[in-house]
Amino acid sequence: MKSKNKKRRLLFQVAAIVLPLFLLLAVIICQQVYSNSVDSFLEAQNSFIEERIDLALQNISLLDDNKFDDNAQGWLIDYLEKDGAMVNESLTEAEEDKLRKYFVGEDAFTNEWFLALPEEIKQLYTRQFYLVFIRVIESAVLDSDYENLFFMDLTDGYQGLVLLDVKKNGKSLSTGDHYDIDIDKHPAIKQLIETNSDEIVFERNDNFPSSASNYIGCKPIVINGKVRAVIGITYNWDALHSSLHSTIIRTMIISVSGMLIVMAVIILLLYRRAVKPAEKIQKALIGYTADKDTEQIVEKMHEIKENNELGYLAGTVSDLAVEIETYTKKVAEIAIERERAEKELYEAKVAVMTSQIQPHFMYNALTSIAMMCQIDPERAQEATVAFAKYLRGNMDSLKQTKPVAFETELDHLKNYLYIEQMRFGKKLNVEYDIQTTDFKLPMLSVQPLVENAVKHGVGMKKKGGTVTISTRETEDAFIVTVSDDGVGFDVNAPKKDDGRSHVGMENTRTRLRDMCAAEIKIESTVDVGTTATITLPKEEQDNEDTVP
Repeated sequence: MKSKNKKRRLLFQVAAIVLPLFLLLAVIICQQVYSNSVDSFLEAQNSFIEERIDLALQNISLLDDNKFDDNAQGWLIDYLEKDGAMVNESLTEAEEDKLRKYFVGEDAFTNEWFLALPEEIKQLYTRQFYLVFIRVIESAVLDSDYENLFFMDLTDGYQGLVLLDVKKNGKSLSTGDHYDIDIDKHPAIKQLIETNSDEIVFERNDNFPSSASNYIGCKPIVINGKVRAVIGITYNWDALHSSLHSTIIRTMIISVSGMLIVMAVIILLLYRRAVKPAEKIQKALIGYTADKDTEQIVEKMHEIKENNELGYLAGTVSDLAVEIETYTKKVAEIAIERERAEKELYEAKVAVMTSQIQPHFMYNALTSIAMMCQIDPERAQEATVAFAKYLRGNMDSLKQTKPVAFETELDHLKNYLYIEQMRFGKKLNVEYDIQTTDFKLPMLSVQPLVENAVKHGVGMKKKGGTVTISTRETEDAFIVTVSDDGVGFDVNAPKKDDGRSHVGMENTRTRLRDMCAAEIKIESTVDVGTTATITLPKEEQDNEDTVP
């Protein structure tokens, strides 16, 4: 395939993957920002309301818990329930003179002083100072950002009775009037009555204490363990919502702008540190497969300076190219110097056969890693490490002409299968049933069987399948089995001329036979699967260097 057909706009591909994830993340963050902003705004607003209510309670002195107890506060509410309209009338001069006589002594204006007053004086005192309290509250409301402060009776029989009402618009109700309120439509206030809680509550409604969009904070007046009344402050919800909306918009703009900058930096770094180096390696390998120019590919690999797995892979590819060139020269020298001993010639032939079965996987693996860099960079790094180990094993096999321990072959197979599982995903399942490892066999002699099981067995099956590698020991031999539940084939059918080279399998048979006197048996059933069995006689295991 021509290199120009492999040119890819990797940055745009990375962006096409990252940007949708960014948009999803942006939506989630915006939702979270909105929720947190609303909660934070209302929490701050609620704290402000509570402070204003506490200040109002201090102005209505008889309701100040720090000065007057439940008895005094209970008397006040009882009086307002019975004669609340009286507090709207000013005292006569005679009543003021009568009241003034009691404003003497150190105990004046204390809880004990008030409770000891005659009933008539208590009433005069309440009328005198309640008007003052109303004027103070009116001034506070006019200077505030809330719309209304109210003091409402919740006692059975007096529910909704106005004890105090001050509106910024001047349409205040008088003490003794009634609010048009249905407690059942105000669950927060109803809960106060039912639980006798002393905690402030908040609610939003459109009908109390005025027919507007209201946000209300109500603090209960608890006397002798029972809620007798509430004092509340009302805000215009539309104004609050507008202020909240502006705050949220500013917060979201800042958050999304920050995310855009971070995402752009991430994409740029990802491209420079992962995608671009992988693309360079891929293009260099495509050129190398065409011209076999070792000097050129080594130079290109040295240009990759990344201190990560891709940098290590570039070094490995460079070393591999040098090794291949060196080995190729050695093979040529061996071919020319035919006078060398038969054993040396045989080792050279074995080395040539070994080299034939290892380069073909390299291009596909690197292409998969390059594509994976666009989809999942972290998994691409893992695959790169496994592939580097796989390449190192292949390079070691170039020098290996003797049987190796099965553990070495098994480690190499695991690296190969890890990379294939990264490519095939859930379609490829691998199982191991290793009952013995105390034997030797030629390097890379099991891999062609596993490769066929993956590519032509499980890989050809729509839903994928399982490749199983197992070993066992009999009285006379060691048995290695590679099986799959892939598409299978008819072993008796004539071989098709599909243009593919079968040198790898034939070399495997030859090396197993000549080095270990071993045989391969292939059994397969269409739509069931394939089983390849290697039988290694024990009597040949002691002779590691079996040469004719």
